[in-house]
Amino acid sequence: MKKWLINAGLLCLFSGLCLSAQAATATFQIIVDPVTGTWSNFALSGDGSVMAANYGGEIYRWTAAGGFQDLGPGDFLSSAIGISRDASTIISGHIASVGISSPALWNANGVVDLGHPADGCSTLANSWGSGYGVNANGTVAVGLAWNCSSAEGFEWTAKTGNVSLGHPAGNHSSRASAISANGKTIVGFWEDPTGPRRPVRWVGGKPDLFLGTAPLGEATAVSSDGTQIVGQTPETSGRFVAFLYSDKSGLLTLGTITPSPNDQSIANGISDNGRVIGWSGDPFGKGIEAFIWTSPLGMKNLASVLNRLGANIPASTILTTAVSISADGSTMVGQYFDGRTIGNWMATITK
Repeated sequence: MKKWLINAGLLCLFSGLCLSAQAATATFQIIVDPVTGTWSNFALSGDGSVMAANYGGEIYRWTAAGGFQDLGPGDFLSSAIGISRDASTIISGHIASVGISSPALWNANGVVDLGHPADGCSTLANSWGSGYGVNANGTVAVGLAWNCSSAEGFEWTAKTGNVSLGHPAGNHSSRASAISANGKTIVGFWEDPTGPRRPVRWVGGKPDLFLGTAPLGEATAVSSDGTQIVGQTPETSGRFVAFLYSDKSGLLTLGTITPSPNDQSIANGISDNGRVIGWSGDPFGKGIEAFIWTSPLGMKNLASVLNRLGANIPASTILTTAVSISADGSTMVGQYFDGRTIGNWMATITK
């Protein structure tokens, strides 16, 4: 490990191209939450300058200059949140005028209810679903819709309305969790015949189990051009770990920070220059910590990497997960634990 900290590999840490040690620096800040005592989730715009936040079902828009702007109530039962690359549109769930939770957009037109597919059904928990992701300018939205037997992914545009992406035969579900900025690739999960999830992508509205019909797991995020997909799937040992997939290179399982057989990992985001973020560890034992993965160096503890670039994260503060990364790879957000408090953080890489 000491050799890694001083060798030339550090110079290539944040991209496939080598950067001088002086060219990359990191800053770190604790997010001053607008509300406390509830769960939170975040999504970042393409350059990281705007953040969408879901605090206990209340939807916010954040900028460094203006802080948190309360956009109003969403769905208190849904932690989903997404934002377009251009920061014009935020997606989540909200309670529609008829009292049923529904996917929605927040944009210049206010709150836009996305409705539900033709086979939508309000008999399941009084919900039509929630929104999860939008393309670069917010004109295409994806998420989860309830039907009368299960859940299914959907795709929405102003022209087509809410269109089902289908689900496995029988009482089995799917979900569209993210969409590429170019709007051509949607990723999520597609349950297998016995119930567990499998990674799926939709291209042209057609589901594709790109890892095959057997591997379990799910896809969680996709690069702007749709060529790189991340998520979680079992490695050969059976541990569920983060993966990176492309048609060009195939499947790459990313492993875990430590080699413990009880450890797992999951990727929550990928930037367009190949930085993958998420968490790694034992969620049922010793706990989890945020990671960053790059092709030159593999998976590393994110806090250690940021500190080597000058972030000055307090020693008592454990970055437990990274939940979102901007498309340009400059900004990351997630959760921390300092021994007493669970809170949220933001880190920025400049070069």
